[in-house]
Amino acid sequence: MSKTGESSGRGSISRVRRGVGIAALVVMAALLVVGLVGFFADPLQLPPEVLGVLDQRASVVSMFIGAAGLVIAAAALRLQLRTDRGQATVEPPVQLPPAAGTQTQLNMPATGGTVNAVQGGTLNIHNPAAPAGGGQEPSP
Repeated sequence: MSKTGESSGRGSISRVRRGVGIAALVVMAALLVVGLVGFFADPLQLPPEVLGVLDQRASVVSMFIGAAGLVIAAAALRLQLRTDRGQATVEPPVQLPPAAGTQTQLNMPATGGTVNAVQGGTLNIHNPAAPAGGGQEPSP
């Protein structure tokens, strides 16, 4: 049974988060289009004095948005550091030996040889640099 099945309740939460994320992207794209149209087309025909005041207000708003972003980034970094410290104490998973009958090949370029071994079986050594019948025999 899957851990993220319907009975665990996690599937519906991830769907809600995905929906909220998609909705946020759509809203941001729409705001970008409205801002670009307002910037290039100037549909309201505002006088320069009003545009100057709006520019100053936009600068103040963007300053507060930047400060909020800095606080969020610092909180996220702190949370990440806590998570990393907590995971440092976790033991590594146990490595199981390969199943019986698994073949392993070792290439030894320095000696020009190759070792083929079957776990629980035979060991074959092939050295092309050695003369034929050079005293090396496979183990029983």
